Amino acid sequence: MLILLRILFGAGLIYGFRKAVENAEVAPDTGDLTNAFYLAFSVIMAIANAVVWAPYFGEKLSDPLTSVITKGNFADRKNHLLRLIRRLDARGFRRLASFLCFLEGVRHPDWPTAFVIGLKNSRAGSWLEKVYALEVFRFDNAQHCMEAYRALKRHGIDPRPHPNPEVSMVLISLEHEIRPDPEKVVVPPAPEPPPLKRDLRIRLFESAALAAHDAAVPPVGQSEATGGSSDSVVEPPGTTERAEEVKDAQAAWSLLSRIKAFLRGS
Repeated sequence: MLILLRILFGAGLIYGFRKAVENAEVAPDTGDLTNAFYLAFSVIMAIANAVVWAPYFGEKLSDPLTSVITKGNFADRKNHLLRLIRRLDARGFRRLASFLCFLEGVRHPDWPTAFVIGLKNSRAGSWLEKVYALEVFRFDNAQHCMEAYRALKRHGIDPRPHPNPEVSMVLISLEHEIRPDPEKVVVPPAPEPPPLKRDLRIRLFESAALAAHDAAVPPVGQSEATGGSSDSVVEPPGTTERAEEVKDAQAAWSLLSRIKAFLRGS
């Protein structure tokens, strides 16, 4: 009925435009009444066309966004034959269940349950498998459509594209090959880093080794004070600078100890 109204109102709109153009060419001086009549007629036909075509264009525009909400899983109605089919399927009677699914599909072609169970229980490569797969592919369940697509591929049939664009996207993703994991690159082990050279001039804490080292190094000018010759004690190069550094460190440590004792006493 809606298609008939679309054809009727569309023809009326074209007729109104045509008569308005003919009146403007043949009798342009007849006044505004005839042109006003055809203008009003065209407006009415345009509104009627908008009413009958709005559902079609609205569905085409909103279906990719609202199909997830409006198209859900099918809910089975109460049916004794479907109950029997489910029992046979659960107990493993595949041939009888497949035959009864064919009868149920003839009775209710708009119910997908019989076709899904029939596809599950039919023999691979058989005529019934092809029939059930074609029927299952009509519905919008992506998982069932994937199974039907694989079954039809065994028969050399490509049923795509699917009316639902989301199911079509899922079917296209089946053709993408999974890339294998890349080979691991063997890298030789890195050489051990060389040990860091310690700067002997840096001394943070007093230690027994430092005290022993300070005791072994005589102060500067000790040999001259004791009257010994310069040949009796041979000082290595840099001994004087080390002795001065040791004295500075001892003086700083002593000052720090006094400050700590003063703070504790206060």
